[in-house]
Amino acid sequence: MQLMQGFNARGVLGALLAASFFTGSAQAGWQDTPDALQMQAMGDELRVNGVPMEVRGFTSNLPMEELLKQVQTSWQMANKNTVKRTSMTAWTVLNQTTGSEHRSFQVRESAPGKSDGFLALTSPQRARDPKTAVTLPPDLTPVSIIDSRDQARVSQQVIAVSPRSVDATANSLEAALKAAGWQRHVRQKKDNTLLFSANKGQLEFDARLQAQSNGTLIMMNTITQVK
Repeated sequence: MQLMQGFNARGVLGALLAASFFTGSAQAGWQDTPDALQMQAMGDELRVNGVPMEVRGFTSNLPMEELLKQVQTSWQMANKNTVKRTSMTAWTVLNQTTGSEHRSFQVRESAPGKSDGFLALTSPQRARDPKTAVTLPPDLTPVSIIDSRDQARVSQQVIAVSPRSVDATANSLEAALKAAGWQRHVRQKKDNTLLFSANKGQLEFDARLQAQSNGTLIMMNTITQVK
């Protein structure tokens, strides 16, 4: 599946990952980070746009700039490849390629003198073509597909866009789901936002449709397996 190009999904992806369920502890000092970081694993398995990813959330009592300097220095000493620094709104990101893998350190100020964020390790060479868990109507274009497994729960989060209105997009989405055997559970609209959910046996689907100046932004979550 070809994802939409030219859409800056880093902030949306960051919000999704930051809101993910933390599962268990993670090794201190993972990926050459300071041992003082309080890290937690985020999911047992994660695949973003077909690329496998390991993610650790963290909190720190260090100011953001001091933490960034420590991580950048440590990465540069451990691997001679360039560490690239970029910023977007409240987030600052460090990126470095290490052999066949790529690591990313994303951090923001959580309180005066404190910070939080996440560290991700990706393996682009093990990427596979991403596929949505449900068949989407042709007027919806996926921007980001995140597959995750947390213990016995398998789910998929999809961000998509449509050039059509919220109501028209919801109609086509519901028709596609109904044709695949899904039954509507909730459809509720307030102002420029529409909430939609459906069930298919033990499978669950939820969507939030938000009106945009050029169409509709759709954030979907599908639970495909629960043991």
